[in-house]
Amino acid sequence: TIWIQIMGTPQQALHPNKEAFVEGVDHILNRWTALELAVQHEWGGHDTREKREDMVDEIVEYFDTLVRKRKTPEPTDLEELLLDIMDGDFSVALDDQSEKEVAKLICAVFAECKTGNFTTVDRMAKERDAKEKDGAAQSAAGQSKPNNAQQVASDSGSDDDDSASDSDVSMND
Repeated sequence: TIWIQIMGTPQQALHPNKEAFVEGVDHILNRWTALELAVQHEWGGHDTREKREDMVDEIVEYFDTLVRKRKTPEPTDLEELLLDIMDGDFSVALDDQSEKEVAKLICAVFAECKTGNFTTVDRMAKERDAKEKDGAAQSAAGQSKPNNAQQVASDSGSDDDDSASDSDVSMND
């Protein structure tokens, strides 16, 4: 066991598998449309972003508890936790059943990480990096465009379909 010193208190260092699992949960939650909308619109109040970060910790702790009890994580149990957090912290009642897909994906990533397979986590990290790079490039391009009413009027009609598809997030990777 490796121990590290953080703020004067020794803590056990994260095992690489757990570190990858935490990263995977974070990636999955970043791709969850319902949660992203809740965070963007601060449906959880002024500390919505912190609640989103706490959600990652709560999910990881849930899995830690199951591992200590030598129980296998089941998506249906995780679905309940996701529903409770979304309702309690963000005032979101999910009608789209998206918690089922999110729970399945988190359980799949957990199973992979447990065996030392980081393929899905690495792929999601690459997709996030590419999306961030693309977003930065689009932002830079947007800053160089002329900002006049004629340009805005000509652009507004043709991009509506593209912007709708860009905001959709698929959990079916």
